[in-house]
Amino acid sequence: MVAVTDEVATQLLGRRSSDDHETVRMLLSALRRSLAQEAIDDELYDDLEAVLGEHTYLAPYEIVLIAGRFRQATTTLVEIVPHLVRPYPVDEMRSLIYLSAQHSRPDGAHGHVRRFALAVLGILDLMGDDAS
Repeated sequence: MVAVTDEVATQLLGRRSSDDHETVRMLLSALRRSLAQEAIDDELYDDLEAVLGEHTYLAPYEIVLIAGRFRQATTTLVEIVPHLVRPYPVDEMRSLIYLSAQHSRPDGAHGHVRRFALAVLGILDLMGDDAS
């Protein structure tokens, strides 16, 4: 968090601003990308690759760690997708939330984390450029 003095705040608020449609559209787009970048980092893509990549083998402890990170990503995606995806992907988000709430038995953990990864990837695909 950054502290701003009264003098600086007054100076910033006194500046002229643009309210034309193009400027507002560009600002909104930049804010959306920023919001998505906070939620979607390289670690998420690494986890997706670890689960969905060719010739992958995950140890049980890795599955638990990745599923936990997918749950954290789900929480963030639930918050940002309404602002980034139109129309809202009801079925895809419902599936993601459902998978996030599940905790599978050890014998089904790999299949569960794979379905979870596919659901996360599906939402990222719907977000398009905002997800990168």
